[in-house]
Amino acid sequence: MFNLTVPSPVINENELLHYRICAMEVFRFDCRLIQNQIPLTGGECNCGLLKISSGGVSGWGEYVIPCTRENIDLVRWAFVFAKLKGLSIADAIRCVQTRDKAWGQARTNLAESALLDLAFKLRYPFTLQKDIASSLGSSLLIDRSQAYFSF
Repeated sequence: MFNLTVPSPVINENELLHYRICAMEVFRFDCRLIQNQIPLTGGECNCGLLKISSGGVSGWGEYVIPCTRENIDLVRWAFVFAKLKGLSIADAIRCVQTRDKAWGQARTNLAESALLDLAFKLRYPFTLQKDIASSLGSSLLIDRSQAYFSF
């Protein structure tokens, strides 16, 4: 898919206490459109992006998971992330790290990668110019999505 995130260095937790998560969006795409870019292990899959916003900045995570059913309910699958809304970024990272068994590895990794991307961008704002997903714009991503959920 996209190369959205830059590996994050250790970020001062106190800096992250000042920023609260104000919005999240989940996009699901047709994986057949990206099969040439991502080696799939065979069979159908679900893929997309998670966007977490705070302080006018967005962090992104991407997912590719095997499809266990033909039409996964995106709202039901993504609703676990609603627990993060209103939390500081530091608290949200701690919350995600304790939810591994309840959320599953795919959702835990997705949320953690989006939160770390957000933390990195807040700490190093000069990286915002290199944000591919933000430059595409939410309306274009929504137009290209099979499913979309905002909370």
